[in-house]
Amino acid sequence: MTTTVEKENPSGVLTFEDIKAITGDGWAIIKNPVRDRGVLISGELYFHSHDYEEALDAMSTSGARHVAIKFCGKRDPNVVYIF
Repeated sequence: MTTTVEKENPSGVLTFEDIKAITGDGWAIIKNPVRDRGVLISGELYFHSHDYEEALDAMSTSGARHVAIKFCGKRDPNVVYIF
């Protein structure tokens, strides 16, 4: 399932909690992310997908100078994630 959300969110900046609520259990591409002490606080949701490869492709075509990719689902504690 691939979804580009830029047209659905013309207002732009959302809190990370709002982004997680929209994306559910998937990957989010966030333009112009705002961080405080390394923690993502807000940004503009550009794209979300359950497919990591699709999210990477969208990130490379976003055209933004500052972009973050974030997994918004629950992680399996028995799996080691390398980014």
